[in-house]
Amino acid sequence: MHLVLGKLIVLLLLIVTFIQCRQANELKKGFVDVEDKSKIAYITQGSGDTTLLFIHGWCINKEYWENQFRYFKDHYKVVAIDLPGFGASSKTRLQWSFNQYAKDVHEVIKQLDLKNVILIGHSMSGDIILNVDVQFPDSNIGLIGIDNLHSPNGPKDSTYHAGASIYYDLMEKNFDSTVTKFAMQYLFQPTTQDTIVRRVMHDILATPPPIAVEVLRSLDAFSETEKSMEQKLNHTLCLVNSDVTPIQMDSLNKYCAKGIKAYSLHATGHYPMIEKPDEFNIALQQAIWKQ
Repeated sequence: MHLVLGKLIVLLLLIVTFIQCRQANELKKGFVDVEDKSKIAYITQGSGDTTLLFIHGWCINKEYWENQFRYFKDHYKVVAIDLPGFGASSKTRLQWSFNQYAKDVHEVIKQLDLKNVILIGHSMSGDIILNVDVQFPDSNIGLIGIDNLHSPNGPKDSTYHAGASIYYDLMEKNFDSTVTKFAMQYLFQPTTQDTIVRRVMHDILATPPPIAVEVLRSLDAFSETEKSMEQKLNHTLCLVNSDVTPIQMDSLNKYCAKGIKAYSLHATGHYPMIEKPDEFNIALQQAIWKQ
């Protein structure tokens, strides 16, 4: 009798464990409400002790991390968000501040009770993860930039600001043509697949122009603080970047308080996570191991 009961208990424990594992591997969606009543859309999968929190770049969304979810979900808890202004998140904010974006990310970490968080930020979100690491040092255990932060930026001169102002004025007057010209010149490589180019351009041009321009203005202003932010970092800065734009390791080592680690992918455009996902995932795993 005791032997039969013992076997039943073991069987029940196995069934419960199987159900828990299956539930953890199911993709879950939801929203986090933040202080200005914005809703931040998120997806999550997996149940590892370490959380990988993916944050997209300008005018794209959380769906760009699909390949990374498949690759990492069996060993990590993976979470991706749509920043306010993009994807399925709210677009009603009056100001688009990078300090507010840092607070948004911190609020997601708190409300979802994420543990041992490694921040992974693409493009403009490199500045967001720097800001989170400085403002909320207890919220994460590491940070990884994706095709960004190639060199430490500081205050820019009047010539730069005059040129930037002209460009933003052009964007406001004719968003589609101005952005398309810029994107085709700087965001893709000759080897970038047409399907990827079309996907990115569709998402950029679908973004409300006032939001897209204002976020870019805010990024430009905030990027002038990169040197001072890097001097205050609480964790090593890791980068996974295309080698099209060289990483200025000497300059970054001068400013990054906890050092820098860098991993390069050959000849991708600005979206290595969808252009060369297999190579990217291997490089990202190496960066994760360094946290």
